[in-house]
Amino acid sequence: MKLKYNFITNEVAGKIVAVAVGESAGQFNGFIKMNSTGAKIFEILKEDVSKEELVLKLKEIYSDQTEDILRQSAESFLGELEKAGVLIND
Repeated sequence: MKLKYNFITNEVAGKIVAVAVGESAGQFNGFIKMNSTGAKIFEILKEDVSKEELVLKLKEIYSDQTEDILRQSAESFLGELEKAGVLIND
């Protein structure tokens, strides 16, 4: 899976947001708010990865967290991204 559109992330008023840029801006209107973990997941999803690869990459970043907690966080955020229509699932 990976992001369907080209996004940039920025901090705005203390919140992390992703906004589609370039040609993608005409295809996805709006923005996505997220926390710092969501921003890391978003960055990882710029490349095509499986859910297992995503969890392993998160484990490298957040070595103090259990795999179960990271998996739950990833699945929750991925669900929100799927609802927003911004993921490509292969």
